[in-house]
Amino acid sequence: MARVGLMLYSVRDECARDFEGTLRAVAELGYEGVELFDLYGHDAGDVRAMLDGCRLEVAGCHTMREDVETRLPELAAQCGARGTARLGVGWTDPSAYADAQALVDRFARGAERAAALGLELGFHNHDAEVVPLDDGRTFLDRLLELPVFLEVDLGWAWWAGVDPVELLERTRGRVPLVHVKDFPERGVRSFCPVGDGGVGYEVVAPAAVAAGVDWLLVEQDEADGSTLEAARRSLEALRGMLVPA
Repeated sequence: MARVGLMLYSVRDECARDFEGTLRAVAELGYEGVELFDLYGHDAGDVRAMLDGCRLEVAGCHTMREDVETRLPELAAQCGARGTARLGVGWTDPSAYADAQALVDRFARGAERAAALGLELGFHNHDAEVVPLDDGRTFLDRLLELPVFLEVDLGWAWWAGVDPVELLERTRGRVPLVHVKDFPERGVRSFCPVGDGGVGYEVVAPAAVAAGVDWLLVEQDEADGSTLEAARRSLEALRGMLVPA
């Protein structure tokens, strides 16, 4: 059964103020794990101790593509200390897709170097990566040709007009992590707790589990009011959607 975690970008301001306290709060909400993208000045080993103290697993870590190309040994050591081999590129400027093949080649080299260091290199999409490019293929289509894992952001895929369930089927076996993100409507960059928007997670979340996803990672980029309260609401809604009929 897939586990449910929180991408800590959702509570980044709280993490900046009190990282350990925020981890405790996330655990108290009932999340089983987290996805990291920043250590907020803490040593990786100390972060591992904080997580162990909260009984939180690490689903994976995000980094930037440029860091994969320049800091990979350091990132490998940090991931090892945090207890995960999954390192995902969290963002790529869409202007880079003007020469998609060159970018794919760079990812191929990065994946080879990562594997040599015991890492699994992955890619997290936004909307641009699921939109067909000049030859009719998307950037995600191209990445499927490489030995990398995909971290499908189900919300951004829906926002771009793609059926998340169909995308999960097409990428089955390559997606250990998904981001569970909801939007009130397509075409407007406004975010809401899972279940309050239009993605349709009552269908999409069980489909992700059926596709063999290891982690369902809640992420809400912005929230009105408390981001921890938004995370609580998302978790409560998501759990209800995953209860067997």
